[in-house]
Amino acid sequence: MNSRYSTFFSALIVAAQVAIMGTAAASVKLPATRVIYDASLRERALQFTSQDDGPSVMQVWVDSGDEKSTPKTADAPFIVTPPVFRIEPKAGQTVRLVFTGANLPQDRESVFYLNTLQIPSVNAAYADQNQMMVMLRNRLKLFYRPAGIEGGVQDAYKKLTFSLLAGAKGTRIAVSNGSGYYMSLVDAALTCGAHAATFAADMVAPRAEAQWDVKGDCPAGTAQASVKIHYVDDYGAIRPAEYPVSPAGAK
Repeated sequence: MNSRYSTFFSALIVAAQVAIMGTAAASVKLPATRVIYDASLRERALQFTSQDDGPSVMQVWVDSGDEKSTPKTADAPFIVTPPVFRIEPKAGQTVRLVFTGANLPQDRESVFYLNTLQIPSVNAAYADQNQMMVMLRNRLKLFYRPAGIEGGVQDAYKKLTFSLLAGAKGTRIAVSNGSGYYMSLVDAALTCGAHAATFAADMVAPRAEAQWDVKGDCPAGTAQASVKIHYVDDYGAIRPAEYPVSPAGAK
């Protein structure tokens, strides 16, 4: 992209970030809530579909974790072609996602973020009136998946283990992810004998541990404790799972 367009769209992105903090539900959509980039692929095709009655301009880029990234500051090892395109109403557009190469771990996934910015057209029927243009930004997880990961992704949830920790500020729950895949966890419920509690589960990195505060009555020394949780699979489906919880004691 030449510098004139890069400057123009960077300014639009700043305006969009001020107007819409976080993720917005756009009317130009991808068919999934996440993107899996298999390392064996030379490129990955992404299909955008417009549900609008008018055309839009789209800009797409990938970052390494900065929620405020722009195409000028994006630092991920991916190229999107075309990075800027016009999409017609009720039509589709395919873009190519290409991995440019980087020294990434080969025994586990790496996570990046695919950003899309939709700039709708001005409604000609109201050309003589003041109009507010709302630009919509979405941010999806992009998982780079090397071939050297041990085990299949469909069994990754079986590699999670949970334990309770007693701390000065109350009980916490720890999860260890023994797989080479990122696990996105939601809707966590904790049962400790006759007690019940919850915790705000989130994404857990491969070969890593995460901890969350327990909200509710669930003593760390409870002998019979279990977690019911949901995880997100490759297709964005929410799947249930249940695990025993070990009383790990103080930490």
